[in-house]
Amino acid sequence: MKKMTLTEWKAEATRRFGNDPYKWKFKCTSCGHVQCAEDFKGLVEDPMSVMFFSCLGRFKDDVGCNWTLGGLFQMHTLEVDPEDGRDPVPSFEFAEE
Repeated sequence: MKKMTLTEWKAEATRRFGNDPYKWKFKCTSCGHVQCAEDFKGLVEDPMSVMFFSCLGRFKDDVGCNWTLGGLFQMHTLEVDPEDGRDPVPSFEFAEE
């Protein structure tokens, strides 16, 4: 299991994709779909909270799959420490640049 602090995670995302977090790209652990927060606009209230955790297919037909890292089966390879005393949060891996 790869582990990063939230500070490291944000720095890596910024290095790969720039300063706009709505353009940070993640790859679904299950189906490999690449997505960013912009893809979730109009589908969920807070796109930033799901872009790294749930596949777009949970919210939109005919794209990706129905996978979420909050389910019973855990097959993620990255966890992010929020650095505030809470437990680490599973995250999809970053997509290729």
